[in-house]
Amino acid sequence: MGTFRRLVCIAVCFLGSGCASSQLNYNAADLASSLNSLEKRQIFFNLAQALNDPEFVPSQVTISIGTAQTANAVTPSISLPLGSPVATTARFTSAASPSAQFSTQIANAVPALGVQVTDAWNQSWTMVPANSSNQIRRLRTLYQYVTGTMPRPDMTRDLSKEEAERQFLCEYSMQAMAVSASPAGNVIYRLDGCQDNNPRAPHSRVIHADPTFTQGPNCVVCIDDLNAKLLHPYVNPNLKYHFLRTTPGKTEDMIKVGSYGMTDFYVCASAAANCSRVVSQDAFDGRKAFSDFVLFVYEAMSVSGGAGSAKSTGGSFVYSVR
Repeated sequence: MGTFRRLVCIAVCFLGSGCASSQLNYNAADLASSLNSLEKRQIFFNLAQALNDPEFVPSQVTISIGTAQTANAVTPSISLPLGSPVATTARFTSAASPSAQFSTQIANAVPALGVQVTDAWNQSWTMVPANSSNQIRRLRTLYQYVTGTMPRPDMTRDLSKEEAERQFLCEYSMQAMAVSASPAGNVIYRLDGCQDNNPRAPHSRVIHADPTFTQGPNCVVCIDDLNAKLLHPYVNPNLKYHFLRTTPGKTEDMIKVGSYGMTDFYVCASAAANCSRVVSQDAFDGRKAFSDFVLFVYEAMSVSGGAGSAKSTGGSFVYSVR
């Protein structure tokens, strides 16, 4: 019975040791720490595509919800005899051979304990894909802007800062509420000199924009005074044109921020470093520019929730690891 008691004690200790909660905490922390790497991986993929594919169309998801589930189970099985262990021995002789002895021994079953242990865990992310043409157009414009690959007649000549910003304002598809004959809550402004894949015939374009997306530090296209008679949209100063460089354009004062496949990406190490910049562009910290760019990608994925509603995203699918 001493062995049996020890086995029972081990099973009880296992059940009360908090194994499930400890494993859940570990899995939750592991899942949370993977968010940054997942976001950067898809961003570097799109940056590489913007550089290498003239027909580039982004593939982007927003990771909205993560779940970590852990289950520990102990299933014991116990076998007990009705009485104490008894061993019975019987001896007998044969009339044909009086000197020969035969014996048989019978023993009852001993107590037994079996334990089956199960440890199951599941980690999953719920992802919201960019599934509208306006979302994808905004993302394409962003990726082309920061890699210096915005379409132009002479791709061997880099745009100046002013030229790039003017083209960006025309091509970035602003989030808007339902557009009708009346403003319907949108702000309206006009852009001149938009080329629309026809550089010989620039024209004006009227833009309807949800004012929520023109305010705050994360606005991609910003407007300071929404009550002004003539609105003046501009590109957020933290969104830097052609701040990402590859190996051919790398200088000694640039550092690597990531890669995808055979394409490495470099940025200026600091505002005081001697790095490549476009015409009329002031010095800036490339590492901060990259961090801000990641946040602008989140902003471009957001859609208008309507008058009085917050920003939102649509559609979802679940990526799971078991």
